[in-house]
Amino acid sequence: MKKFVPILLFMSVLFTLFAGVGQAASAAVVPKLYLNDQLLKPTVDPQIVQKGYTIVPIRLVSESIGYKVTWMEQSQTVIIHSETDEIILKINDSIALVNNEKVQMDTPAVVLKGNTLIPLRFIGDNLGIKVVWNNDSKSVYMYKDDKPVDPTNPTEPSTPSTDPLGKLTSIQYDGMNGIVINYEGAATAKTPFKLDNPKRIVIDFPNVGYTDELAAQFSGAEGKIPVTGHATLTQIRYSLFSNSPVTARIVLDLSADAGVELTPGTNELRISMTDGATTTPTDPTTPTDPTTPTTPVDPNPPTNKIYNVVIDAGHGGTDPGAKSILTGKWEKEFNLALSLKVKALLDKEKNIKPLLSRPDDNFVTLANRVTFAKNNKADLFVSIHANSNPKADVSGSETYYYREDSKAFANVIHKHFAKGTGLKDRGVKKESFHVIRETTMPAVLLEAGFLSNLSDSNTLFSDAAQTKMAQAIVAGIKEYLKLS
Repeated sequence: MKKFVPILLFMSVLFTLFAGVGQAASAAVVPKLYLNDQLLKPTVDPQIVQKGYTIVPIRLVSESIGYKVTWMEQSQTVIIHSETDEIILKINDSIALVNNEKVQMDTPAVVLKGNTLIPLRFIGDNLGIKVVWNNDSKSVYMYKDDKPVDPTNPTEPSTPSTDPLGKLTSIQYDGMNGIVINYEGAATAKTPFKLDNPKRIVIDFPNVGYTDELAAQFSGAEGKIPVTGHATLTQIRYSLFSNSPVTARIVLDLSADAGVELTPGTNELRISMTDGATTTPTDPTTPTDPTTPTTPVDPNPPTNKIYNVVIDAGHGGTDPGAKSILTGKWEKEFNLALSLKVKALLDKEKNIKPLLSRPDDNFVTLANRVTFAKNNKADLFVSIHANSNPKADVSGSETYYYREDSKAFANVIHKHFAKGTGLKDRGVKKESFHVIRETTMPAVLLEAGFLSNLSDSNTLFSDAAQTKMAQAIVAGIKEYLKLS
């Protein structure tokens, strides 16, 4: 079962406060809920229940961080799921199933005005959300950690240091295309990451706080620097993301997709806005972890060598993926159908042994997919998906890789795959998807087309088109393995 870093120490203050409020009906407090600094507007307010526990609308919180919520009316059951986890809750039952393991909740899930409410503590413990209580504004600030913890390899949190290694002394917009951050002591930024709805770039500084002068500029839980005249950057926000360990967070609010480039200096870090991908230069004073070595494909393989190739059908079971705008069918159906066709073709190849990470319509966690590939000593990993976009005119196929050792494989397979789909070629892209990030063999994720596009969706659910896609995938695999 996934175990996340424990909720911040502020949590104890939060529950103590709520418990006191729950015992004084005349002084009831309805906290405001913020998720990644965005105010949530629930149709039903958080409630203080017996023993002072706080329950919140689960659908609003879960769907805001990318989880999907399914309501089973007949059994009065709520299923919360992503590609990584599945949580099952029954109304008026304090026992939840988290990835098939029983977890005791502080208080049962309840339904109020058609909304399911569950304990806030359970959300923090099982959805990877950190919670901060701001007493001045009587608000709950929830933050989602975008890097999932591998449930197959849990790690105990390290003991936080009591004093930060450095402090940010000033944050300034240079009026052109960059942000200058000055600091005292030591301050190293983690790799920036992007979030959507709304678009923003987040940069964290672990073991770094703020000087009293800079902290005094906070309004509530954060400081804000408005930006005018820039093509994409609209505002700079900074806050204390965590107290355990102390972590300063910089958020760049965007009007459109953008990237950043970080340039370190003496007690200074310059953040430059770019049109492309986000990059972080290596700090020569900080050792980097060596990447897991992979065995390169032999350019002249022996004729009797058998290559293990994992075909990974995305989604499945209670995680259906995207929905076709044309047929109403789910992405999981397409993914599995195409995967089975690829396996059937690879079964005919004497030097390739195909392995299905999801051979039927069942939910498989991302971590288990990765473990499956590692345990089977896979030589290649191919994850099959279909895409979706709010804009119905977006169309085409694309191939993703993450590690540099996967780039060559991505280029080879996309050459065949894009042609095989017959759709617009959207190119090869780099993205930190779990299954292509955590695997150790060359790995790619294929997005065949957009189920939100009528023409693409029609193609994806055509049996003849799927056969051509499967043939293209096999051709790409064989060329990369030099078996053509």
